[in-house]
Amino acid sequence: MKWGSILVGTLLSITAFGQEDDLFALMDIPETTQITYASFKGTKIINAQSNETPGEGVLQYIISHRFGSFSNDYFYNFLGLDNAQIRMQLDYGITDRLNAGIGRSSYLKVADGFVKYRLLRQKSGAESFPFSLTLYSSAFYRGARYTDGIDHYMSDRLSYHNQAIFARKFGDKLSLLAAPSAVHWNLVPGNSDPNTTFHLQMGGRYKLTNRLALTGEICPGSNLEYSDGSRFFTPFAVGVDLETGGHVFQFHLSNTNAMSDPLWMAQNPYNPWDGSLFLGFNISRVFTVKD
Repeated sequence: MKWGSILVGTLLSITAFGQEDDLFALMDIPETTQITYASFKGTKIINAQSNETPGEGVLQYIISHRFGSFSNDYFYNFLGLDNAQIRMQLDYGITDRLNAGIGRSSYLKVADGFVKYRLLRQKSGAESFPFSLTLYSSAFYRGARYTDGIDHYMSDRLSYHNQAIFARKFGDKLSLLAAPSAVHWNLVPGNSDPNTTFHLQMGGRYKLTNRLALTGEICPGSNLEYSDGSRFFTPFAVGVDLETGGHVFQFHLSNTNAMSDPLWMAQNPYNPWDGSLFLGFNISRVFTVKD
């Protein structure tokens, strides 16, 4: 009798499990979709834009420094500090996708305004998508006086930058980015010089710990000289990101000291093989002003 009860109980359990499997198979449980976040920790890699934007209602302040070149009497100039350039930026997350801001650089006294929009987002799950796409557009005004003795129109001082930023996060550690870009100058030295040049911004981030990451970027372009003899070099930078609460500290080494997009991207006069390298940092701080 005892063995019979055990046998009957076992058969009932097997039947119950089989019915449960059939029940789950018949149930229509939709697979969820996960949006990929934090491909890059900041809205900039170093000089270059990342695909990231602040969240809705988030105000961001960024202060950036570039010290003097290694080749410019470095120790006499107090490790380049005497020749430092500075840029300040203030931007706001209008929505989770749309960001707008203003900035001002000490180099050539350039003021700028920009808008950034996250058109596509990388996703996994039911509606997976392999990469993110962010659109960025900016305008720049040169405030420094011209020294060529020519009367200049206001339009001569304007330049523009537009790009499409494609990014992909590979697992928890590696993120890569490629951004076809166009820079337009209203004023160039000669009639044979292009007003619009094209560039390919490439960058990456490798996460070492939850708060520490290595970063790098390079941006080859379509024009390396002007008719007046000006010679330009491909800008690049390597750095370290350190996150501490609401701050992101970015320490880096680059071959450009300009921080306005058209200048560092399209008119970089510094040859790294001559020792024209610059230490610098970016510090960003975010404030939630809208719940």
